[in-house]
Amino acid sequence: MEASCIFSRSFSTSPLTNGSFHKLPPLTLRLAPLPWNLPEASAFPFRRSSSAIAAAATATTTCSATNANPKPQRSRHRRGNYKRSPDADAPPSSLAPPVVPTSDSSPRKSVTATATEGKSPPQSRKVESSSSCTPGIVSVRGLHQNGDPLGRRDLGKCVVKWICQGMRAMASDFTEAEIKGEFSDIRQRMGPGLTFVIQAQPYLNAVPMPPGLEAICLKVCTHYPTLFDHFQRELRDLLQDLQRKALIQDWRHTESWQLLKELANSAQHRAIARKNLQPKVVPGLLGLDVDRVKAIQNRIDDFTRRMADLLLIERDAELEFTQEELNAVPTPDESSSDSIKPIEFLVSHAQAEQELCDTICNLNAVSTSTGLGGMHLVLFKVEGNHRLPPTTLSPGDMVCVRTCDSRGAGATSCMQGFVHNLGEDGCSISVALESRYGDPTFSKLFGKNIRIDRIHGLADAVTYERNCEALMMLQKKGLQKRNPSIAVVTTIFGDREDIKLLEENHLVDWAEVELKGLIDDSKSYDLSQRRAIALGLNKKRPVLIMQGPPGTGKTGLLKELISLAVKQGERVLVTAPTNSAVDNIVEKLADTEINIVRVGNPARISHSVASKSLVEIVKGKLEDFQMEIERKKSDLRKDLKHCLKDDSLAAGIRQLLKQLGKTMKKKEKETVREVLSSAQVVLATNTGAADPLIRRLDTFDLVVIDEAGQAIEPSCWIPILLGKRCILSGDQNQLAPVILSRKAAEGNLGVSLLERASVMHNGVMATRLTVQYRMNHAIASWASKEMYGGLLTSSPSVSSHLLVDSPFVQPTWITQCPLLLLDTRMPYGSLSIGCEEHLDPAGTGSFFNEGEAEIVIGHVISLINSGVKPTAIAVQSPYVAQVQLLRDRLFEFPEAEGVEVATTDSFQGREADAVIISMVRSNNIGAVGFLGDSRRMNVAITRARKHVTVVCDSSTICHNPFLARLLRHIRYFGRVKHAEPGSSFGGSGVAMNPILPSFN
Repeated sequence: MEASCIFSRSFSTSPLTNGSFHKLPPLTLRLAPLPWNLPEASAFPFRRSSSAIAAAATATTTCSATNANPKPQRSRHRRGNYKRSPDADAPPSSLAPPVVPTSDSSPRKSVTATATEGKSPPQSRKVESSSSCTPGIVSVRGLHQNGDPLGRRDLGKCVVKWICQGMRAMASDFTEAEIKGEFSDIRQRMGPGLTFVIQAQPYLNAVPMPPGLEAICLKVCTHYPTLFDHFQRELRDLLQDLQRKALIQDWRHTESWQLLKELANSAQHRAIARKNLQPKVVPGLLGLDVDRVKAIQNRIDDFTRRMADLLLIERDAELEFTQEELNAVPTPDESSSDSIKPIEFLVSHAQAEQELCDTICNLNAVSTSTGLGGMHLVLFKVEGNHRLPPTTLSPGDMVCVRTCDSRGAGATSCMQGFVHNLGEDGCSISVALESRYGDPTFSKLFGKNIRIDRIHGLADAVTYERNCEALMMLQKKGLQKRNPSIAVVTTIFGDREDIKLLEENHLVDWAEVELKGLIDDSKSYDLSQRRAIALGLNKKRPVLIMQGPPGTGKTGLLKELISLAVKQGERVLVTAPTNSAVDNIVEKLADTEINIVRVGNPARISHSVASKSLVEIVKGKLEDFQMEIERKKSDLRKDLKHCLKDDSLAAGIRQLLKQLGKTMKKKEKETVREVLSSAQVVLATNTGAADPLIRRLDTFDLVVIDEAGQAIEPSCWIPILLGKRCILSGDQNQLAPVILSRKAAEGNLGVSLLERASVMHNGVMATRLTVQYRMNHAIASWASKEMYGGLLTSSPSVSSHLLVDSPFVQPTWITQCPLLLLDTRMPYGSLSIGCEEHLDPAGTGSFFNEGEAEIVIGHVISLINSGVKPTAIAVQSPYVAQVQLLRDRLFEFPEAEGVEVATTDSFQGREADAVIISMVRSNNIGAVGFLGDSRRMNVAITRARKHVTVVCDSSTICHNPFLARLLRHIRYFGRVKHAEPGSSFGGSGVAMNPILPSFN
């Protein structure tokens, strides 16, 4: 008996629009009481070749009873909703063929499967008919969306053969259209998911079903993952055959294969064909009962779903911003023959809200060299050897390099590259370009004005995908026994009762380990530091949250922790959210005897730590081997020139050259594995830890994430899942992750794992460093009270140090003052002339204040005249326009060379003896913008060791309660002086202490 499968709802002639399928209500397949008939040629979605139809129609599907009715085996994961038949040799009962009445409505006779000769027939299977036929209904939505491809174990040999024949016929049409150049029609019709299933039906219908297995065939003919999997194999085999016959050059570059890859990479395919395994609940996991494990899994499911939604919202915001940048591309002049590429204009629009400074103009190309991995490096300097303007560019940023006119407008096409290094003198920048020698565009760079722009409008798809992948791994494998980080996952997502049970079962231990004999006696650590080390070395402690306020020696302590962990025989993975933060740790570990390897894009690794990068280490180890390979290649090429007339000999030499290339690649892979497997400490960014080179390594004993307060939580799970335990180090009271979408921020995507976990389980996972070794007590006490609950104390060695304590510094009232407020608002309420805020006319959305700039310059000169070294002075402002103005004004004073001027955000992690902060804002409505961000101001104030000066309009600033308290603190612990542009603050005079504007 044969059956026919028809759709219960008809489609229009072409249900496809631009290669995508419209969303439809749930679709069903009706198993109608109609005989299977071969469709006419016109019914096929593609023009069928006669050979393909003939091959499908004449395919042999006769199988022996043993093969026709294979004994069903229990698959590893149950697929579908059908139940196993009680008859071992019959298909599942729920998949039995529909009852088809004869013309006289007589009962159908029993169907008996015949046995192969020499074997006893299996027990016959009888199917009773009914007087009236009721079509069976199978939900397509439940079939084609199951993401686990079915194999021979599930379907049997004959059904698999049936699928292969149908999919091979479909693949034949693909390849024939490829050869004839008629592939556009197929491309328009084909799509992932249900569209693919619909297009495959005629090809499957053309192949007779194996006798007795019709029901299983009907089931599998709508199973998209299975059909796609077999079609991919058949298409690959046919294309390889064509390549062997010299009908195509490279099968991987054919239109049909590229279309298949497009389908496989589409979001719809990934959503449908992804394996949808339910996480296994392990009884007795870590001593917890099944109900508790299920509860933890439910929390993980809720978290991953919520984070995935927020990531998608943030991703959409990035793409929307990219689209806005594309929409901002000006229309080219019709008379111009040059086409305008969108990427050339993506780099020309700044984000006013984020105060970016991503463009450097009027540069000159001065030299070229070959960098890491054979990159082409170009060194650029400012005309006249002036300092670079304020910029947020950093090593690893993608940039566009092009010539520009006198106004800074781009004049040539964009050359993409990466920032390789920023000169220590502040006058140069080197860029790794993708262009090579001989490129005519590259040759035009020399002798011209150059403009460098950050390409910030391109959404980073790799980061998004890796974050989503980490969430998926957390959901599906977080509570599996083979997951090395299972204790970490249980601790983070368990409740307090779960933690108590883990403690009672001695599976986790929150106590400190004995440090006697581990720490060198010559190293003096305070109690909070010793406690952090003791907790970090406890191998039974799954999570340690180490909060390090400014000046507490957090980075140095991490170095000690990593060193001691390696001495205990542990392998350590160290990550951070940014390349600069990772390179900072590499610098700290470089002077130790630990075998460290920095993994990442060579263009994004700081030049100072390049020797520890994977590329450089491998390059050094292969230097002799590569020279030998090149020598052999050179000899063979010489021999090749003398035997061109001998085809057989020339072919042999070419084969040897090819083999030498393969040998070199094989040696490189072996060396990379050897270097990484022997490394005691591997360092990368959070997303860089998803690199297959790292993921293929053995499990790490310890994962350390520095600056974890600046990383979104999904990115932290990438490295955490690679280790047995983890240490999160950072400070949630300093700069937080940057989130573009307001909705994603409101959904707490910007809340770091460090911040979330530090208050879990009554703070049992967290420890805080409480002694700072950087700031004068008057400076530190403000941060302690405002940001750290009064728990941050100052070391006696620094609590009273002042500028006057530095060598060659004269004792003046300024050098003896730790805190100073230079107020541009006069005692009777009027504002000093010229101290109004102004919006940057360049259109960046930034603000500047010329009067404050003059006051800052005067104060800097006063400090220098008092003997303070210029290199000990740092000038900050949250606004890049003000930073540019300050740099321009300071350049007029040769004695001020060495004074660093930077934005507040770019100064995190650094320090100076004297810090001068220009607040800029001065208006009648009390608008302070992002000055009111407590974490940003915490960073600004705590960069100073001995002296902080704040230049501001107190009337405007005091409208913000947080900033008002800061000004009051300066008044109580320092001095306040009314300032006017051009006034001098030197000498030994006593500053005024007027009453600040009241604030309740």
